[in-house]
Amino acid sequence: MQGLKKTRIFALTLLLALSIAVPAFAAVEDTGFSDVDAGSWYAEAVMYCREHNLMAGIGNNQFAPESNLTRAQLAAVLYRIEGTPAVTGTDAFTDTPDGAWYSDAVLWASQQALVSGYGGGLFGPNDPVSREQMTTILWRYAGSPNPTGTAAFTDSSSAASYASAAVSWAGVNSIVRPTSGNMFAPKENATRAQVADALMNYDRSTQSAPSDTPSGGTRVLVAYFSRYGNTDYDNDVDATTSASVVVEDGQRQGSTERIARMIAEQTGGDLHLIETADAYPTDFNDVVEQNHREIANGIRPALSSHADLENYDVIFIGYPVWSSTTPTPVLSFLEEQNLSGKTVIPFCTHDGYGAGSSYSAIRNSSSGAAVEQGLAVDSSRVSSAQNTVTDWVSGLNLSAGTTPAQQGETAVRITIGDTRLEGVLYDSNMARQFIAQLPQTITMSNYGGREVYGGIDQAITVEGEGQLRFEDGDITYCPANNTAAIFYSQSSNPNLIMRIYPIGKVTSDLSIFPDLPSRVEITFEIVQ
Repeated sequence: MQGLKKTRIFALTLLLALSIAVPAFAAVEDTGFSDVDAGSWYAEAVMYCREHNLMAGIGNNQFAPESNLTRAQLAAVLYRIEGTPAVTGTDAFTDTPDGAWYSDAVLWASQQALVSGYGGGLFGPNDPVSREQMTTILWRYAGSPNPTGTAAFTDSSSAASYASAAVSWAGVNSIVRPTSGNMFAPKENATRAQVADALMNYDRSTQSAPSDTPSGGTRVLVAYFSRYGNTDYDNDVDATTSASVVVEDGQRQGSTERIARMIAEQTGGDLHLIETADAYPTDFNDVVEQNHREIANGIRPALSSHADLENYDVIFIGYPVWSSTTPTPVLSFLEEQNLSGKTVIPFCTHDGYGAGSSYSAIRNSSSGAAVEQGLAVDSSRVSSAQNTVTDWVSGLNLSAGTTPAQQGETAVRITIGDTRLEGVLYDSNMARQFIAQLPQTITMSNYGGREVYGGIDQAITVEGEGQLRFEDGDITYCPANNTAAIFYSQSSNPNLIMRIYPIGKVTSDLSIFPDLPSRVEITFEIVQ
């Protein structure tokens, strides 16, 4: 599959407008765009695309998230991601004149078989790109992979025949999120926010594939079951129903999916929606009765989505609590897998009665796996559960994948003026590259009441995906701007938008850091 090539990416805007520069560890609350609120459903995607140079603003500190993207603009986005390769020849379209800002992009996309016209020699460069067109173009860019299941969108059948496989691929792999009521809305125009979200999801799917995980790293799958995605709801379903739907800025997600996405973001794990072959009833009382019958008769519902767990080490498994236990589709998912030697970690949403007996059900269906203590979140508090999820995940033993191994550590002295602190650097390739540069005095900025950071002499070759969180005392490296940092306080901004890699930890008291000046010289040296 073709990936988004980071080493060849250029800033992406409509007319190559300048992208917005951000501080090394800008807080999530600062989106960088005056028209992108940090609480909007697309804020994460916009920041991700900006950070990874997949898509930038339109100028004047704006992103225009609700504006439509044209067919020519989408071609230009992918063309610039590829590094604007030289093209020769002409396309077959009569409405793409030579010398237009998009000419090379459309010619390249045409030659790569990513786009085709309407017929009659027309491409429609200024026409808004529809959601099914956007999805099809991105699917072709990915290499036209065969979908591994059928998308759960309630209106998949209304997509054009040319887009059918693409829509299934996008749904099964969570590339394109649904609009209201779990609908794909194939004929609707794609907004810039929706395109940014699709680019982020696709890029993450290529970056976090298990085959790309370095040897020794923990590979994480976040699998979840939700009524929203397994029930044919009406378009106006909302959070006031028994559907446990989270509505934010007009976008609907199941409450369990919301928690699953938080976990995936923190761990760098892949997302997988457990889908049943037959949809569940819309009336929750009918759902409860069906689940009772399935449990009483030992029935395991057939699934339409399946995951290959061979290359995963840790499986988070999420679900809503039904009648004080686990929905049977989750048990179907677990029991069809070989879980020997793996770690299963449950999480659930509930209506105020806790996890019930669901953890026991998970343990009984996870033959051969180590089952860790789970997390139960009240459905009414899902939207504000980020800190709860962060604290829980941070306390789990995921050291191989989310933090470096702490064996064979190297003692390091950190000198700040007349104060000497002690710390350790981990036994990892990245830490050893930093050790090779020591002793080194770094001019560091005291930022946000939570960290000091500054540029180091030589870039470090990174391994793995990094993370968007930190623990107090972490010594980290950020490849985006070649900086080392010491994090000393969670403060009010514990989340990051640039990925960091822990390479060590300060073991001394951290109380000196909050009172340091805005710029300070800090020396790192090995303790002999």
